[in-house]
Amino acid sequence: MVPGSQCSSAARWHAAISLTLLALLPATLARGAEFERLEVTEDSGIYRIEASIVVTAPSEAVVGALLDFEGQKAITPPLKEVKVVGTAPDGGTLVQIVTEICIGPFCASVKQTEIVRFVPPNLISATALPDGGDVKSGYTAAEVSAKDGRTRLRIDCTVQPSRRRPFFVPRGLLLNALRRQVRQSAAGIEALALKIASRKEPSRATSGAPD
Repeated sequence: MVPGSQCSSAARWHAAISLTLLALLPATLARGAEFERLEVTEDSGIYRIEASIVVTAPSEAVVGALLDFEGQKAITPPLKEVKVVGTAPDGGTLVQIVTEICIGPFCASVKQTEIVRFVPPNLISATALPDGGDVKSGYTAAEVSAKDGRTRLRIDCTVQPSRRRPFFVPRGLLLNALRRQVRQSAAGIEALALKIASRKEPSRATSGAPD
């Protein structure tokens, strides 16, 4: 991972925000992902992302996708490394993430360490360690629930990047980029969840007369 040129600092702090959202960035949007709500705001250098997403996948598989770190790497080309590096003293899994994020022609490699906690059956949180990456503080809460044969995923993320937005980078441009990445993240979650669900389906015979 090679940092970009003079705008790499902007890409770096922007990427740190995105990673707090579990960093699922596939190339295309899944057709079933549907947003009920998406708000991205910034106040005094602190960013908040609130989203309610309905995906076409079983709720158990969506939970599995959020906790399948190796699966996230396989479905997300910019994600260069996702690995479990230990456990927190008070519980939770320490996860280290390395990714390459680009805004236009400028790219940067980003490292972040999070404590991921799962409260069965449907609550997941991720807390960024201030000395483990490119954010001063960050917290993401995800709640999974069934909805009319599909699954609703609510995400509430608050993060303070280690670097403030450079004056030459328009605020609106970065907020719009975050909105796009949240939508891409929803597609990645859905795609991985469907893959997990397909592995759990019992094999069916393909021969014989129909009932």
